[in-house]
Amino acid sequence: MTTGNPLASIGDAAGTVGGALAVSLLGVLVQLVLLAAVYVWTSLALAAVFRKAGLPSGRAWVPVLNIWMLFELAGMKGWWAAVIVSGGLFTAVIASVAGSLLLQSAQEAAFGGGGDGAGAILAASVVPTLLFLVFLAGVVILLVRMMGPLNRGFGRGGGFVALGALLLPVWASAIGWGAARWQGLPQKGLPPTPFAAEPVAVDTRGVPADTSGFAPPAPTSAPGPGTPAAASVPVHPWSPPPLAPVAAPVPAPAAPAAPPAAPAVAPGEQTELEEHTVLAAHRRPAASLRLPTGQTVALTSDTIVLGRNPAPPSDAPEAQPIAIDDTTRTVSKTHALLRRTGDAWTITDLASTNGVVVGTSDTEITVGTPVPLAGRFLLGDAELTLDAGSR
Repeated sequence: MTTGNPLASIGDAAGTVGGALAVSLLGVLVQLVLLAAVYVWTSLALAAVFRKAGLPSGRAWVPVLNIWMLFELAGMKGWWAAVIVSGGLFTAVIASVAGSLLLQSAQEAAFGGGGDGAGAILAASVVPTLLFLVFLAGVVILLVRMMGPLNRGFGRGGGFVALGALLLPVWASAIGWGAARWQGLPQKGLPPTPFAAEPVAVDTRGVPADTSGFAPPAPTSAPGPGTPAAASVPVHPWSPPPLAPVAAPVPAPAAPAAPPAAPAVAPGEQTELEEHTVLAAHRRPAASLRLPTGQTVALTSDTIVLGRNPAPPSDAPEAQPIAIDDTTRTVSKTHALLRRTGDAWTITDLASTNGVVVGTSDTEITVGTPVPLAGRFLLGDAELTLDAGSR
């Protein structure tokens, strides 16, 4: 009976285990590099999404906080992001412990401890993978719940919901760098008319339904002898009948007033009236701006700066700031500049996020280039109207 060298068997088993560990470490390193690249890509795309929604773009680079902001933008609780992260850490710990135990079993089987070493190595790879798949299924369900209202706010349908739940970097790139605009979360019931002012409720509880009791009483004096008959006065059908025939009173003719005597003015003297000559008001026609809420603001300067919280630019420190109450959340903090030259107005895009559209065009104007303006224009999705006035 021929027996093999036990030292050679032990060396072969050790080499097998060492090779498996080296392959595992190499795979982990490659995964970390890919994960870092995907995170940078996702942060850049989410920064563009946050800018469109009027949120600080720097939060897209903060782990956990970027997902927290997406949940809040969708109208959900932001702490769901913490639930996802803590669940991922818990799953990673459980998978690591299970993998370590299974690898230890494989080593014991290789060094003669009994058991199936190949099966233990296979289980060390499969069990952690199954744990991560279960965790990812829960994350996908939660992301689908979030992506529904979030995509409706950007005007996108079910295809983008699936894209955002399965491939968040691709979804963020399509929304942040694409043509989608933030329209706000849909309201319950009938949607309101865009840019309409809030209706004002009128309290009519104190107004009586019948106002005939407030009619003036009919005159009761009868016409004197020789007085011509007056025209009939219409009587309200619910008013009480008159006690006497109704006749319109005839006022007595008033004596004509004597014209005032003109004061005597010596030659060379000036009257007080001549000293206060009235000047003709040849003023520039008043211009005004109608905001998205329906409010009208008078333009008191030749330079106007517009935005959510506008600050006059360095080349126009005297500009009149007008804050836009933006329900669409597409207006930048300092968005555009209006300037009057003579009776003509121009508008300049101050490097805004969502651009400026003038008139009925669908093309945004060039940043930093003044464009003639008259009437309707858009700052993002907020509609405004310029009334230049008329002589």
